[in-house]
Amino acid sequence: MTSLSTTANNHPNIPPTSVGNTLTGHVRPVNLRTDLAPLADLIELVFAPTMDDNGRAAIRDMRSLSKIGIGSLFLGRLNELAHGISMGFVWEEEGHLVGNVSLYPAHWPSDVGNAWIIANVAVHPKYQRRGIAHRLLEHSLLVIRQRKGTEAILQVDYDNNRAISIYDRMGFIRERAFTTWGRPSLASIPPPLNQTDQLYITRRRPSEWQAEYKVAQVVRPNEQGGIGWLKPLHKSYFHKPWWQQIPQWFATGGIERLIVRADNQLVGTMWIDSGIASLRTRMMMMTHPDHQPQATEALLGNVVRRFTNSALILEHPYDDTVTTELLSHYRFRPNRTVWHMRLPLLG
Repeated sequence: MTSLSTTANNHPNIPPTSVGNTLTGHVRPVNLRTDLAPLADLIELVFAPTMDDNGRAAIRDMRSLSKIGIGSLFLGRLNELAHGISMGFVWEEEGHLVGNVSLYPAHWPSDVGNAWIIANVAVHPKYQRRGIAHRLLEHSLLVIRQRKGTEAILQVDYDNNRAISIYDRMGFIRERAFTTWGRPSLASIPPPLNQTDQLYITRRRPSEWQAEYKVAQVVRPNEQGGIGWLKPLHKSYFHKPWWQQIPQWFATGGIERLIVRADNQLVGTMWIDSGIASLRTRMMMMTHPDHQPQATEALLGNVVRRFTNSALILEHPYDDTVTTELLSHYRFRPNRTVWHMRLPLLG
């Protein structure tokens, strides 16, 4: 939920007679004590066509908190959702909340930068095309600069041309488009398209992190969005000092890393996060272009055969046409494609 909607639905709380050509409202900070319920209504209205399970759960949480009330005890330990909403702004017009923007710290590795997420940029359809989103974004960027942010990042639906044009005018850079693919559990497994017998798949050894990192540098550079959303290309995702690995030794979950070798060289990797008692398995895949499509199919074929009872989810670059063909062959279906956009704030 990070982009301006072009939805034209009606909203029961906004009377038609209140809509005119001139704005008389104003920007103000979010007030968690009074704004949660109308914000839930606005965000649900604007993002209904693209809202996923996490988004719907967030809306439910917002409505529950609005009914319970937020006491001083809760304010001392805000969850990530409430924290981002509380740092944002709303546009109020004639007593109605008709616009919103939320801000979150990206929590990148410190040597990569101090990035901030701009999310939930929502304007009621009856008030769109009047500059409300632009003014909300201006206030957000001012706050990010005040907090020494080095860049602002956001996601926007690939075909949301209205929102993209606003971000373009404000100087945001389109890094890369990513598609989220889903494969239902118990889906049939088709025969392979390519010969992969000469490729060797195994779990990645700790000593192989540099070879894996080299593949990532080729296929997921930071200037093209990095590894994925909220994951810039950084060595910490491939190798950690032993004392930072101690919590993983006692965890029953964690991420499994498969690698594929060709001619004794690591040419592809698959990260698998199946969780504990989870019905969904999330994956991230990188293969060197010189070894496509064979390396990609070897990894995909391995995973779909191992996780037949689990739904599979994969976020992957939209411009990788070779992998797109293979994902479709293995019964994956595209759910949503978004641009990752970035605005440098140095200077």
